[in-house]
Amino acid sequence: RLIIGGMERVFEIGRVFRNEGVDTRHNPEFTSVELYEAYADFNDMMDLFEELLSGAALEILGTYNIQWQGHDVSLAPGFRRMTMAEAVKEYLGVDFMAITDDAEAVAAAKAVGVDMEKVEPTWGHALYECFDQKVEEKLVQPTFITMYPVEVSPLAKRSPSDPRLTERFEFFIC
Repeated sequence: RLIIGGMERVFEIGRVFRNEGVDTRHNPEFTSVELYEAYADFNDMMDLFEELLSGAALEILGTYNIQWQGHDVSLAPGFRRMTMAEAVKEYLGVDFMAITDDAEAVAAAKAVGVDMEKVEPTWGHALYECFDQKVEEKLVQPTFITMYPVEVSPLAKRSPSDPRLTERFEFFIC
């Protein structure tokens, strides 16, 4: 409402409790910081976040290089950006962008050891489960993962180049 009313940037800090999809890896209670900017897209938001995190590291620590959970991590600007499908292809060797059939996607996920037991058998869910179960843990350096399947991000803006995907990103590190 504020953006529509003429304020071009709006920041919100919120205390959130979510109980849908509860699992042992995600805390259902957290604090979020949200930013909305008129005329900006998800690439602009990634640029802003990268600048904020890198700048804070340099200002506070005097360096971009940190030790985190036993890993040497560089917070220098230029974080890696890849689509979810690119990450799955790189780490698992499965090219979901070449797959158009739901059954083939589910079979490909199962072939690399992904548990699809309680998951809707669709292309998007198979891609997401491959990433969630097998790839996410391999992302040590700062990485933006973009272009999530519509099935797991139904409210995000759809990609004009591929209607199976949304223009959404998440940031991963260690």
